[in-house]
This record gives sequence, structure tokens and C-alpha cells, in this order.
Amino acid sequence: MRAAVLFNYKEPLKIEEVEISDPKENEVLIEITATGLCHSDVNVFLGATPVPPPVVAGHEISGVVKKVGPGVTRVKPGDRVISAFIHPCGKCRNCISGHENLCETFASVRLKGTMFDGTTRLRLKDGTPVRTFLGGGFAEYAIVHENALTVVPEDIPLEKVAVLGCAGLTGYGAVNEAKIEPGETVAVIGVGGVGLSIIQLLKASGAGRIIALGTKKWKLEKALELGATDVINTKETDPVKALKEMTGGGPDVVIEAAGTQETIQMALDSVRIGGRVILVGLPPVSAQIPFRVASIVRNGITIKGNYGGRPRIDMPRLLELVRLGKYDPTKLVTGKFKLEEINEAVKLLEEGEAIRSLIVPK
Repeated sequence: MRAAVLFNYKEPLKIEEVEISDPKENEVLIEITATGLCHSDVNVFLGATPVPPPVVAGHEISGVVKKVGPGVTRVKPGDRVISAFIHPCGKCRNCISGHENLCETFASVRLKGTMFDGTTRLRLKDGTPVRTFLGGGFAEYAIVHENALTVVPEDIPLEKVAVLGCAGLTGYGAVNEAKIEPGETVAVIGVGGVGLSIIQLLKASGAGRIIALGTKKWKLEKALELGATDVINTKETDPVKALKEMTGGGPDVVIEAAGTQETIQMALDSVRIGGRVILVGLPPVSAQIPFRVASIVRNGITIKGNYGGRPRIDMPRLLELVRLGKYDPTKLVTGKFKLEEINEAVKLLEEGEAIRSLIVPK
């Protein structure tokens, strides 16, 4: 099969013929329909998320089940599916207790680029193992764990819901973790795929004022289209001062979805006394941020990190929100590219001129 392979960090991807093995226990072979391109993939290409090359990225996967390995019960050949970027084992204590987004088994292999058994299913023609990042969807086929998959009803086009696997799931998890009360004021920092998903889902959850913060005028306009009541261009004004003035002391909740040290600090500095900060953006793995502990304590600020959502629980709920018209993932897609055009799509995302691009192998 053809796949877009990263051989060295900060170098263009190369389209290579790659051999793919049969799925093993609890694994599923998927023929790819479309895969969303996310900033997390770009972080792998740059080495900020250091999955060892050669590696095939791509984790917002949609496609059709072609073959299942031993023990698979959740899907069957011919099923139309989407894959979450989180692949829960279903057996560790977090999976058993209902927190499968924090699967301990998955966490142990996430940055190694392997399946749960520590090996890969892809090889170059010379036998060199090829790793995958959270699925390896920038290819014609991919192998993922069955627990990452959700069957898509026949009346929903696969391309329409490809980006649910990360942008949608992370947005849903963030709003769920924030425990929004009706009428609360919420600021969303970052208006990429995750931030715009959060805005749509906040509107559906009954939030009052929804304030979007970003640096691109066209993305802020998109935020208004999708449910934001106000926007702040952080390049044109002091965002912390503006938020406090607009809200009379700060938002009830700040959801940080940009994943930079600057925006995380912005979230901590702008939330109201007694407010909540939800961190969902992922900075480089080495990033650290100092913060004033006394201020956090005296002001009773709650800080929570949230990693994605629960694939087997939340993905079906997301699909229902799509069906009801309360969440439209197509609003995030700004382009469609063939596999051979993936480097063009990567460049646009790096330059901030795309939200989500779909990579279509055929």
C-alpha cells in the first residue's frame, strides 16, 4: 500500500510503498476513506512530539473495516467506522473505572509508535519497521485497536465525520470536564479544530456568553459563525485586560485549546476568582510553565487537564449531536488533498491558513 512516511524530523513526507501485516488480537484493518490533518501530526513531523521515524502519522481516521483479528467483537468487515485518537485497552484500572481516555496501556506506547505488544504492523520493502502515530491514517490502510472504533450509520457520510476522532472528541471531553452551568461565561483560547468544536459544543450545552480568542481574523469570524458571542484578537489587544473588562472580573471558565506556554499563562491570568481553567491544548512534551501558586490558592482557582474523551462512550454521543445538527464537523474542514499533496496541506496548517484538511488516499 501507499503511505506518507516521515523519515527525518523537519523534512517533507515521502510517499512510499509499505507492507502491512494482518491484524492481531483485538485489532482491525481499515481501508481509509479520509483522515484529518491535525497540529498534533505536525508536532510529530517537527520532532516536538518525538515519535521515532520512520513513522506514519494521521489519527482522525474514517474508513471501512476490511479484516478483523482474533477476539474482535465490536466491529465486522464492511462496517463504516471512525477511529478515536485514543485506543483504550479496556482492561487497565482507568478503562475499567470509566476513564478510558486515560488508558494506562495506551499511554505506555503512545509516543513509541507501536501497538500494545510493542511491535509495528508496517514495514518498508527492505524490512525496516515503520511506526505509526495514533493510528497511521495517512495511508491507504491502517490497523487500530477495536476499542478506538465507532460504527457510523449509513446515512452519515464518512468524510463528514472523519475529524470527530480528535477535534470532536477533544472538544466534547473539554466541555464535559468543565461542567458548564447554564448561562456561565466561557472563554475559549485557540480557534483551530479543537477550539471551534468546543465553541459549538458549549452552545449546545447551554453556556451563556462564549468568548473566542485567537490571532487570525478569518478564524475569529468562523468562531462567531459557530456560536461565539464575542471575539478577541490577541494580536491587537491585551487579552487578559480585555477579558476582565468584558466580563467584570474574568470568565467563569477558561478553556485553553491552543497549547502554548503563552496561552496557558493567559488562561491562568484571566479567569475570575473562584473560576475554572481547563487545559486541553498540547504543547511540546518538554514545555513547562511557572505560575504564581499563592494567587491560585487565594483565588480558589481550579485547574484541570483533560485529554480527549472516552471513545466507546463519547463518540456515539458526538455522532448523535451531528445527526441532530448541534455539531457540524464539516465547518472545520478547509481543504481536501490527495495523499501525494499532503506536504502542501502540512504547510498550510503550519502557516495558520487551515483549520482541518482531509487527506484522501484514493
